Amino acid sequence: MNIHLQGAMRQSLLIVCCALLASSAFGQTDQAKSGEPLHETNKDNVADAIAKVKSGDFARVHVDLIGRAGAVEAIPVLEEQFVRVQDPIDKAKIAQVLIKLGDKDNTYWDYMVKLVTPALESDAPDFMSYDSQGKSSPGPSPAFIAWAKAHNVPPNGPDGTAAEDSIYTFPGTVGLLAYTGDPRAIPLLRRALLSPNHMIETMAALGLAEVQDKDSIPLIIEACKRAPAEAAAGMAQSLVYFDDARAQSAVDTYVPKDAAKIFRDAKAQGKKTPWSN
Repeated sequence: MNIHLQGAMRQSLLIVCCALLASSAFGQTDQAKSGEPLHETNKDNVADAIAKVKSGDFARVHVDLIGRAGAVEAIPVLEEQFVRVQDPIDKAKIAQVLIKLGDKDNTYWDYMVKLVTPALESDAPDFMSYDSQGKSSPGPSPAFIAWAKAHNVPPNGPDGTAAEDSIYTFPGTVGLLAYTGDPRAIPLLRRALLSPNHMIETMAALGLAEVQDKDSIPLIIEACKRAPAEAAAGMAQSLVYFDDARAQSAVDTYVPKDAAKIFRDAKAQGKKTPWSN
C-alpha cells in the first residue's frame, strides 16, 4: 500500500472513530423495516428512531438519525433520555443532537464542554509513530512511551486506557463537539488545533470546517505545516470544504492528488461538510 492510500485510510479511520462515538453504537445490527440502512433519513426511519428513543431501547445511531433529519419534534423525548441514560458517551450524543436541533438549554452545552475538556488539556503526544518521510506506523510512539512513563501509566497496558484515550476517546469527543455545528465550539476547536495529538488536531480541523469558520483557515494551515505528512493530509482534508483560495491551495499542498480528487468530487456532488449526509 502506498503512502497516499495509507494516509487516506488513516483519515477514514479517524472518521470511523468519531462515528463510533457519535452514532454507530457497539453491536449495532438493526435495519429499518424497509430494508434500508438505519441511518437513511426517510420519514419512516425517523419516526421509528423517535419511537425507539422514547421507549428507552435505542442505540446512538437512532439519536444520530434524528439529528441528521432535523427532527425538532423529538427534542422533548431526547431531553427526557438525557436525564435517564448513564453512559457518558450516550449522554454526549444526545446533548450533541439537542444542540444541533436548536435546544437552548445550556445544560447540554455545558455537558459537552465538560466532556471535551480532558482532550483539550491533555499533553499526551500522538500514539502513532512517524518516520522521516512523515509516514505513520502503529504505536506506541517513543514520545508516547516517554510520556506514559513520566505520568506513571502503561502506554498500552491491560486496560488500554491511555492508548484508547489518545486514539479514540479524545478525538471522538472533539468530533462530537464539532458535530454540534454550534459557533460556541470555535475557540475550543482552535485550542484543539494546538494538541500534540494529531488525531485531535484533525477532528478540530474538520469541526472548524463544519461550522465554516473561515477565520480559522490560517490556523489549520499552520497546524498542517507543523505535522508529519500523513497527519497534515488528514487535517488538510477539512480545507476542501471552504470556498477559499488559501484553503484550496493548501489542499493541493498537503493532500495527495488522488485523495484530494475524491474529496472534491464528493463536495461537488453536494457534500457540504465533513459529516453531512
